[in-house]
Amino acid sequence: MLATKGYSKDQIVSFKLVNGDEVVAKFVSAENGKFTLSKPCTIMPSQRGLGLIQSVMTSDLNTTIELDSQHVMMHAPTIKEVVDHYIQTTTGITPV
Repeated sequence: MLATKGYSKDQIVSFKLVNGDEVVAKFVSAENGKFTLSKPCTIMPSQRGLGLIQSVMTSDLNTTIELDSQHVMMHAPTIKEVVDHYIQTTTGITPV
């Protein structure tokens, strides 16, 4: 079993990977040393601050992916400002 800090299904979680990338995604589950995630996006710097880009460019954004925990240095719940940006990026809906 993998410690998940009590993440709930569909909670937006940030992952810092061993290669330096930061990924924001919807949490689906964690078991057998893997995180199952939905709609993963990678943080990218831009002229207007932080931007989000689809992590797996050649895959359907709605496909769930597995992230092996050996590639994760740390993970934590995502701050509200980034959650709002993530929701807008992945759904087109602007949170209030």
